[in-house]
Amino acid sequence: MTFGRYQILNEIGKGAMGRVYKARDPNLDLVVALKVLHPERIDSDAFVTRFLREAKVLGRLDRANIIRIYNIDEDSGNIYIAMEYVEGESLRDVMRKKKFSPAEIAEIGRTIANVLDYAHRKGVIHRDIKPSNILIRLDNFLKITDFGIAHIQDPEGHEKTQAGEILGTPGYMSPEQVNGRTIDGRTDLFSLGIILYELCTGIRPFKGDTIPATFQAILNEQPPPVSKINSSVPDGLSKTIMKCLNKKPEDRYQSGKELAIDLDSFRKYRQSETVLMTPPGSKPSSGKTIMYAVSIFLALAISGGLTYVLLTPHDDPGKTSVNKSVMSFLKVNSTPAGAQVFIDSKYEGNTPLKLELPVGKHEIRLTAPSYYDWEAQVKLKEQKETPLNVRLTRLESR
Repeated sequence: MTFGRYQILNEIGKGAMGRVYKARDPNLDLVVALKVLHPERIDSDAFVTRFLREAKVLGRLDRANIIRIYNIDEDSGNIYIAMEYVEGESLRDVMRKKKFSPAEIAEIGRTIANVLDYAHRKGVIHRDIKPSNILIRLDNFLKITDFGIAHIQDPEGHEKTQAGEILGTPGYMSPEQVNGRTIDGRTDLFSLGIILYELCTGIRPFKGDTIPATFQAILNEQPPPVSKINSSVPDGLSKTIMKCLNKKPEDRYQSGKELAIDLDSFRKYRQSETVLMTPPGSKPSSGKTIMYAVSIFLALAISGGLTYVLLTPHDDPGKTSVNKSVMSFLKVNSTPAGAQVFIDSKYEGNTPLKLELPVGKHEIRLTAPSYYDWEAQVKLKEQKETPLNVRLTRLESR
């Protein structure tokens, strides 16, 4: 069986628009995914336009994490698109077999958020972000596919969704999609939030026995925080995911980049195993690292009020002692400002930050994108404000 020059190897998927085949392009000696429009759809201008939109969208996008398009053609009344073939599985299939760690979930989310940010800046809104449209290669590299219902933001107004038109997969749609309202990139971030929620808890945040019931849940229900369902998910990651799920777009992250920054900070926090992260290629005992630790200690001592700081990895965080009946204050500043602050592994906010904490020892960690993580142990005394001024060290470019 062939379509034009493409030799069909086997069918790998089908949907309302058409079938997808694994095929061989003899001209390029390349295996491709060939998406063929159903013959009965060819007489419908609307379906042909929507089918060809995917080729138009992918033609705008050039990024490793987005499926590439090779060709679009017609043969004997068949319309087809030749695209990159990915050897691997969809995220949906992987989710059925594997439980992801919080760090892995943050990494998946960060990657997708960055890809969406790129697409949105190119004027492309996916509108159907869901696990089955995220492919994971055998080497764990992630690819986003199926831009068939993507919306192209056109300043000339040549291509618009009709008022009231609802497109997408019900369980992963945003409130504005459900209502058929004007959408922007924040609708994709809502869908990504649903995926991250499902990865963390094993369930979707908005469910219903019927499509109308699902739509009502999306519009009106507030799902419980991720950390309430899965206690192994830190509050910081839970809050990030729940922010994606706000009903109003203005209450969500305003860009994929903004979301990716928060997820990246969490990912680096979870993966850091030592008190002071050393630059790539250097040894923990190097003079540079020692001088860095000494400079931090001196800066803290000069700032005053910090009664006890231990910058070694030997203390067991599990032995941190606090007196919960007596409170004290910690004032945290950082250079640059805006660093995430974790107290005893719990996200508390961003600098500058003033906290009321029980007296005693606390593990403190600061993270910021493009900077090494910083952590220390602080001992707070009764009814005394302790200032903590941290200068973060920028990651070295390689």
